[in-house]
Amino acid sequence: MARTESPDFVGWARAVEVMRADPRSPESQTYSMPIFEHGGVFLGLVAIFHVLTDTVQTELAWSPDTVHWERIDAGAPVIARGPEDAPDSGCAYAAAPVFEDDEIRLYYGGSNGPHTSWRDGFLCLARLRPDRFAGFELSSAGARGLVVTQPVKVTSDDLRINADARGGQVRVGLFEAGGSAGLLSLDQAVPIRADVLSGPCRWREGGLRALVGKEVQLAFELQAARAFSFEFA
Repeated sequence: MARTESPDFVGWARAVEVMRADPRSPESQTYSMPIFEHGGVFLGLVAIFHVLTDTVQTELAWSPDTVHWERIDAGAPVIARGPEDAPDSGCAYAAAPVFEDDEIRLYYGGSNGPHTSWRDGFLCLARLRPDRFAGFELSSAGARGLVVTQPVKVTSDDLRINADARGGQVRVGLFEAGGSAGLLSLDQAVPIRADVLSGPCRWREGGLRALVGKEVQLAFELQAARAFSFEFA
């Protein structure tokens, strides 16, 4: 993938490479990537051309600035190809998504044959629940995992999480940014044990009001659950 920019859409800067195939699996080539801004970062829907199978699937990448890109769980499709003889059994090329209140619509071009052969093309649609492009998952009911964020500013006294904790739970704690002092402990957190798109985070004692405007680090403890996103509402 290469990036170029222009102040007037007439004169363009020399293109600079920003992404290429993982050297550990060069047979899986980065082929095309529509990008879009969402949640304060940029996401890319990367078409990965698998040379050995002559197929294309869509994966996910992210960037803070469109210059530095990281693939998210390389090898895992955000739009998987369909089974044999399906309209998208051979290739899946995504367009930029359409955001609705209750879902994200990923329209994509599917084809029923290999990349280098004649094939039929189809307009296809994949659906995601809001903000569920990717997440952290801990599937084992007997284990607990901890995800700690970079420092973030508390902009509201209402912290909400997008998570699927059916059969498990998610607890949220807050710590001083760059330190170890606990501000709101995991032990005091009210566990979330449901599938929520905007579930409120609560504690048995205390809350976020005194922390508004301060930088903190959030700790998400997962047990048989998946966490996708959070926001200060």
